[in-house]
Amino acid sequence: MKKDAATMERIVALCRRRGFIFGSSEIYGGINGFWDYGPLGCELKRNIKGLWRWGSACEFSV
Repeated sequence: MKKDAATMERIVALCRRRGFIFGSSEIYGGINGFWDYGPLGCELKRNIKGLWRWGSACEFSV
């Protein structure tokens, strides 16, 4: 379980460095524990949603 937590921390640190996510408290001040998507994070989220919808449409059309 420790290894999983360390891996997750490394993933989050990478995402923060690359601009995918930002802590809300860094941007607006206030409560920790919430995240906002950066420009790359929004694009990634949009692409994942598009693939999910496309996959669902293909599955139902068969």
